[in-house]
Amino acid sequence: MSSAEIFPPQAPTVREAAAAERRAAILRAAKEVFLEAGYELASMDRIAERAGTTKRTVYDRFGSKEALFGAMVEHACANFVAQLPGPDNLPADPRQGLREAATRGVALITSSGCVRLTRIVAGEAERRPQFAAALRAAFDGGQARLEAYLIACVAAGTLKPHDTALTARLFSDAISHAASHRALFGEPADTAAATAVADAIVRVILTRYA
Repeated sequence: MSSAEIFPPQAPTVREAAAAERRAAILRAAKEVFLEAGYELASMDRIAERAGTTKRTVYDRFGSKEALFGAMVEHACANFVAQLPGPDNLPADPRQGLREAATRGVALITSSGCVRLTRIVAGEAERRPQFAAALRAAFDGGQARLEAYLIACVAAGTLKPHDTALTARLFSDAISHAASHRALFGEPADTAAATAVADAIVRVILTRYA
């Protein structure tokens, strides 16, 4: 019998649940304000007002504007990775699974929130490299989910054995570049062009390894 069965996890108390919701509300408000105003112009007063709380509460929770932005970036990145499909929720047939992964990736990366957050983080990368590190970790997480799917396909015999890490990197880089690179410089995200690139990289993978 496991320790979890002997000592089942306790449900959060009313106070703990309220504190968690307050933190989530601050993070939601912070994301809205940072995306609207950018890092430098976003104010803690405005974030507190948007969250329906006080500036003192925001500082008590996060300590500083920089720490709040970092927590918001990490939270947004975790949500991003969680929405990317992996071996547990993609079709076993890679002809379907890779296209579904590509479609989902393009939709997420070209979303206005993702593009604007990436732009802000890129602008702060030299002075605050920890923000860029969180963003890189999110892309690495998405790439790892795709590699796990490729490994599962190889194990099932639906793809030939190959360097799955390299294939996942090429797939992820092609989609992220096509979907967000131009948007970082102020152009509207071109979902159609990104989808065309995604379709092309899927065809290349299937032609070589299916």
